[in-house]
Amino acid sequence: MTADILEAADRSSPSRDLLQLTVVEIRDETRDIKTFVFCPEGGVPAYSAGQSMTLKLELGGETLFRTFSLASAPDASGTLAMTIKAHAKGRATRWLHDELKVGAKLEARSPKGRFTIEGRRTDRLALISAGSGASPLMAMLRHLATMAPDTDIHWLHAARMPGDVLFAQELAALQARMPRLRVSILVSRPEPGWFGFSGRLGRRLVSVALPDFGRREVFCCGPAGFMEEARLIHAAEGGARDMFHVEHFGAIVPASPPPAPVDAPAQGYAVTFGDKQFTAQSGETLLQAATRQTIVIPCGCASGMCGTCRVSLVEGSVDMQHDGGISPEEEAQGYILACSSRPRSDVTIAL
Repeated sequence: MTADILEAADRSSPSRDLLQLTVVEIRDETRDIKTFVFCPEGGVPAYSAGQSMTLKLELGGETLFRTFSLASAPDASGTLAMTIKAHAKGRATRWLHDELKVGAKLEARSPKGRFTIEGRRTDRLALISAGSGASPLMAMLRHLATMAPDTDIHWLHAARMPGDVLFAQELAALQARMPRLRVSILVSRPEPGWFGFSGRLGRRLVSVALPDFGRREVFCCGPAGFMEEARLIHAAEGGARDMFHVEHFGAIVPASPPPAPVDAPAQGYAVTFGDKQFTAQSGETLLQAATRQTIVIPCGCASGMCGTCRVSLVEGSVDMQHDGGISPEEEAQGYILACSSRPRSDVTIAL
């Protein structure tokens, strides 16, 4: 299915396979982050704390799908919540912040994803977040506060300035209810009167703030570089690779690749992504190749629908077979979806 087919659908009738949401509350969290609370028609669907949901947005005559983590816990509140940062150049997030109002109707796909607290192997946890990456971790913490309040948890959250710290008051309140919850806050631009940690995430800071980091099971969400740094520190501290979980905004779905061209090199194609270089084997998508080599490209549905893994193709050629997650205009501007693109030459990509 292509974007054109999706946009040609009759928008006057709700889609049968999509959730019908009503916006019931919008609240400011920081200067550029808001929480949107939705009431689903027919009740809240079953989901796990940490999962994400894809919103269907109609912007200027174009249909966009964007995936965001749920900040709400799967309790009996009857609502779903997303805490979303407005990116300066983000078309969808800016629209959500500037145009969406209480009472508005939206459609969404059901929550999904493998980044869930239910999949944990231990009850000795570290939650590591930066910026709005705190959103799925807050869903996990809210869930544990109800279901397992004695869990041993250390949350390290990074923000730019003290005023950017998310959920500060709620975290303080949860510490009163959860005796083994510890919270460390790191800001890169401290202000007079700040008594928390300052600077950027690094091994020395982690050794002070979270000395048993390598012995904890980690759930991490934030910018790609932040998650990569946290992963390297965890590994350096002796942490097992399978005990470090990052938010890819959904599962990477194995798919049968199309036949590789007869002239494809046996060694695969070289991929340059920022300062990283890796190889995409024959038939692999860029996302599969990056993930296999523990290089993070933020993604959502991993099936060409949500558009979260959009990157810029700087050089080279790919075969892209998406499912409506990118518009013809975006393609014309040189964007591709990493989950749906297989190299047909050495390529250079950028976020």
